[in-house]
Amino acid sequence: MAGVTDARRELIFGALGVAIMAVVAVVLVMQTSDGLPGFGSEPDDTSTSPDTFPPPPTLSPTPTPTPTPTATATPTPIPQTYTVQSGDTLRVIAARFDVTVEHLAAKNGILDPNNIFAGQKLELPQPGERIDTTVIDNRGDDIYIVKTGDTLFGIAQELGLTVDSLAEANDSIDPSQLFVGRPLTIPDR
Repeated sequence: MAGVTDARRELIFGALGVAIMAVVAVVLVMQTSDGLPGFGSEPDDTSTSPDTFPPPPTLSPTPTPTPTPTATATPTPIPQTYTVQSGDTLRVIAARFDVTVEHLAAKNGILDPNNIFAGQKLELPQPGERIDTTVIDNRGDDIYIVKTGDTLFGIAQELGLTVDSLAEANDSIDPSQLFVGRPLTIPDR
């Protein structure tokens, strides 16, 4: 019984293959015969005998192409401001405009770099602009924004303070809690 169904299957697929090849052959013949007299094209009403061919087309001179001037690339200036979009972080914005997080935070008086919001307008530091990362907050206290590589000892030395006075002014800050962007209150010298 299995041999009969296999033979029937081969017969069906063979007939199907022959039909597909016939359709392909007809399509190819029709494509190659387009435009040739006597091979499926419409009869030409202008010819009076099969030996007469239409006159050759007249050739007109080909116009020479005019070279198109190419535009030179102009450098895109860094925008002066940026509007914070949903999902932006200060680190992402700083990387996008090739500035440091510290400079971006200082330029905009941002004490907590994790506290920005969509719609907020930020001023962007310009190339070569020197930005003091010591900012003054709304209370009038001097504030220092921690930068990459800062240590409590290094900040104290830079500001002419003792480590103890800097730690005391910042609720006895633990040096392991010193992270980039953290604002530190600068005590009176």
